Amino acid sequence: MTFKQFINGEFVASSGGEEYEVTNPANGKVVDRVVRGNVEDARAAIDFASDALKREKMSKTNISRILQLVSELIRNHETDLATLMTLEQGKTLAESRGEIRFFAHTMEYYAGLKARGSQVQISDPTKLAVVEKEPVGVVGAIVPWNNPILLMGAKVAASLAAGNATVVKPASTTPLSTLKSMELFKDAGLPKGLLNVVTGSGPTVGEELVRNRKTRKVSFTGETVTGKRIMELASAELKRVTLELGGSNPLIVCDDADLDAAVSATLNGRFRNAGQGCMCVKRTYVFRDIAPRFVSKLKEKAMAIKVGDGMKSDTTMGPVHSKSQRSKVEQQVNETVSGGATLLLGGKEPEDSDLSAGSFYMPTLVTDVSGDSKLVAEECFGPALPIITVSGLEEAIEGANSSIYGLGASIWTKDLGNAKKAASELEAGTVLVNSLYGAGGWEIEVPMGGYKQSGLGREYGIEGLESYTETKTVIFGS
Repeated sequence: MTFKQFINGEFVASSGGEEYEVTNPANGKVVDRVVRGNVEDARAAIDFASDALKREKMSKTNISRILQLVSELIRNHETDLATLMTLEQGKTLAESRGEIRFFAHTMEYYAGLKARGSQVQISDPTKLAVVEKEPVGVVGAIVPWNNPILLMGAKVAASLAAGNATVVKPASTTPLSTLKSMELFKDAGLPKGLLNVVTGSGPTVGEELVRNRKTRKVSFTGETVTGKRIMELASAELKRVTLELGGSNPLIVCDDADLDAAVSATLNGRFRNAGQGCMCVKRTYVFRDIAPRFVSKLKEKAMAIKVGDGMKSDTTMGPVHSKSQRSKVEQQVNETVSGGATLLLGGKEPEDSDLSAGSFYMPTLVTDVSGDSKLVAEECFGPALPIITVSGLEEAIEGANSSIYGLGASIWTKDLGNAKKAASELEAGTVLVNSLYGAGGWEIEVPMGGYKQSGLGREYGIEGLESYTETKTVIFGS
């Protein structure tokens, strides 16, 4: 079949008549075809979204009720959506199921959340001041390929709950599960035009979403270079932007840590979704006294990871999403090892001939790594982990903060002083202490975002909802 775009409540072909194939990264086979949207399609979707907002000012649809119903429908269709995501993205079916469940949870959470207005006592007692939250307008949501449903859901749920209309551009390689989910929004009775999906490339559809004068906010998750381009384009109209960009999250293991728990957290944090997550652990700093034991335990567990097709029940790590992405990881590993680091595990494609058609890469551990190596200085979006030995917490924090990124960080220690120092000094939007991320990848009640070149703004929590609003002050005289 050919998947069509979702515009104004209907599934439609591209105005240019073009289509392309979506392939499975586990074997290179075609999953399905999808229409290739263009600038005209994006403009049409934006126009319909703008018109829908005007209608909704009069009709006052109960969006909360619709989001709640969508969450129920998602749960009922979990297997279909998860299967489609694994086929197009590559992650294991268990990981896809977790992402779909979090998608449903996101809809449910924002169904019950309202933006916070307030009444303010001002100096003139004869006047009444009210601060109101209003919808920002038409929102452009640009979503990456690593967590296509989770990240789309975060943007769509908050935007709709705040009263906006949204146009989504999914990644070109992972549009299918997003388009499939639009059937559920339609079945739930979402008014036409409030939610649209236009497929196509970033330079065409994505740039139109940013440039078009009718869009008033853009929410983007992806590479920092692309985020800077979006910020540049959006500045022409002074549009609101939320940018969740690159990350190189450090994990610090102190000498008093629960070593088994720290090893498990490192393994899960680095190799889930083949290391292709914004909040994945990207660097590990280990105190020198415990480094040999930590590395030995981590290597033993990493060797037990079963690499294979995500649809197989015994697979615990699927392929890297594309061969071009695998090449980037290979280059980072090879240049780091050429610079003097030690390849402890992996660093190659699987030897199993049954996997040769896919974009697989073995779990990789690298030790004796310098701070200026490729694996440390750049974001590694794949299953390779550099391990840096440090003398203590000061050196670990200094190394952690040396990155241009500041999305997340974590520390494992039983010392409250160490925990407080790390929480205070680590330059990151989120600091975890003896903790993993929540089910599906995040604790939805709290905001997520980064420092430095990891982006601007926050998603999730009440802060995520209010990022899709305008603030209006109203003062009543006597």
